[in-house]
Amino acid sequence: MARSKIPQPQVQESKDYENLIAEVDSVEEYQYGHQAPKPKKSESDYPHTLKVHTWTRGDTDKLAVALGRRLSSDKTKFVYRKRKPIDKDKCVYVEKRTNPFKKSTSHRDRIESQFWKDTVEHAQDGWSSYITFHITFENESQYLDFCKKIKIRVGLSTRDVTFPARKPRVWKYEWRCRNEVQPQYPMYIVSKGRGDSRLTSRCFERIGVPYYIVIEPQDYDEYACVIDEDKILVLPFSNHGDGPGRARNWCWDHSKANGFKRHWVFDDNIRDFYRTYRQRQYPVADGGMFRVIEEFVDRFENVPVAGLQYDFFAKNNDRLPPFIFNTRIYSALLIENSCPHRWRGRYNEDTILSLDVLKDGMCTMQFYCLLQGKGATQQLGGGNSAEFYSNEGTYNKSRMLEVIHPDVSKVAWRFGRWHHDVDYKRFQKAQYLEQHPPKYIDEYDPENNRSETDLFVFDRVKV
Repeated sequence: MARSKIPQPQVQESKDYENLIAEVDSVEEYQYGHQAPKPKKSESDYPHTLKVHTWTRGDTDKLAVALGRRLSSDKTKFVYRKRKPIDKDKCVYVEKRTNPFKKSTSHRDRIESQFWKDTVEHAQDGWSSYITFHITFENESQYLDFCKKIKIRVGLSTRDVTFPARKPRVWKYEWRCRNEVQPQYPMYIVSKGRGDSRLTSRCFERIGVPYYIVIEPQDYDEYACVIDEDKILVLPFSNHGDGPGRARNWCWDHSKANGFKRHWVFDDNIRDFYRTYRQRQYPVADGGMFRVIEEFVDRFENVPVAGLQYDFFAKNNDRLPPFIFNTRIYSALLIENSCPHRWRGRYNEDTILSLDVLKDGMCTMQFYCLLQGKGATQQLGGGNSAEFYSNEGTYNKSRMLEVIHPDVSKVAWRFGRWHHDVDYKRFQKAQYLEQHPPKYIDEYDPENNRSETDLFVFDRVKV
């Protein structure tokens, strides 16, 4: 069921790209090529409180030994003090609870779980941690001493940590669709200056998913050395300094020119994709789960933007619905070509698009049943990192979002850099969903989809 090669018509930009710089200029002097200064501290970073999770009784005993102190289930909040180690046989954990293991199924009551039917099974009940300690540090010396004892690197931006540190996962199994189902809509990877890494492309090659990689003319030889030429689409522009939104709009037009209802667009630094099922996340071995999401989203008339959550925001033991409504969609997006809103903005174009759609009374869907294994922001060379973030930092990026959507966005200093803080809660409240509910298309009938959804059968197979 592999998708045949589609033609490549000459696609031009439908209009000049709205980089939104003028909108920011009207508010303040917009400086390119400059790092915004760090904010002046009005108060100390301390006291700082860290949540330390353990997942078994044995690990909790090990934490007591590492810290050289007695721990107890009835004293989970305490101030860390540097002290002389006590006798090892006194470094114990005392359990005073009758039932420390708690399973949570509250996600089953969410509206999203009510919609998830007539498709693949989603089962992701969660376990709470065995115990969580809230440890407060009054100064840097205490924090450093603690880090040395638990052998985990943490910072002031760290709010919680699992002890002991989790080892890198070695995958023994993967999910494969029994009937070799593939995505129906074209899949575009927008890439610039990353012919050496091309993480998303390598992933799709490995799992046999058809795709196009969309590049600028000067990068053609670099990519053509390692990717089949019929998978390469060359943009009619280069080095414009407007970010990836212009290229994403070009992919949008390319998909429309070929008669598709939707298209996928991906960042170029995604290592893998994972299916969440029964407290486990295993890599997917083919394109079947992408088609599951396409078929589900196609049931609705007012979900123009959908996408995948990051794997690091969805832990194995978390209770997770199959998807959530009305939040931001990043890095791996499924977009309806008739959506009235387009990519715009030199920075944060994905957040701007998500908010444009939500403020227009439509819905977004962020999926947890299929996750993206995204590389860390700004760690790879090329892309926006090389084009402007390495020179000017992230203040301009965050400031643009605050100017365009000031009612829900603000600039904040977090994690050692300027960041944007967006409040999506207003779009997720029951009252908002009652006023702007997800709507099925008129012709949707689960029985009419039976011939395809019956193909959505997945097996867990050894790697």
